[in-house]
Amino acid sequence: QYSLVRDVVSALRRHRMHEQQFSHPPLLVLSNFGLPQIHVKLMAGMFQGMFPALNVHKVNLNSIRRCLLITYSSESQLLEFRH
Repeated sequence: QYSLVRDVVSALRRHRMHEQQFSHPPLLVLSNFGLPQIHVKLMAGMFQGMFPALNVHKVNLNSIRRCLLITYSSESQLLEFRH
């Protein structure tokens, strides 16, 4: 299941969309990807390869405008994606 951006924006009471929030990569948070199965490691590597790595010692915290949370459920084998 997914939602289009225009549907999400139209459902918001106040829109806070500006071009500067997409000029920097999001902070990627992977949850429950530490399992030893090979398909879980491949998924984690794929998601990490989609976005540039952030150097935690040099990153400006004011430049991070977005967070991408991906949670893997090993019981149902589903991914939850929040941006």
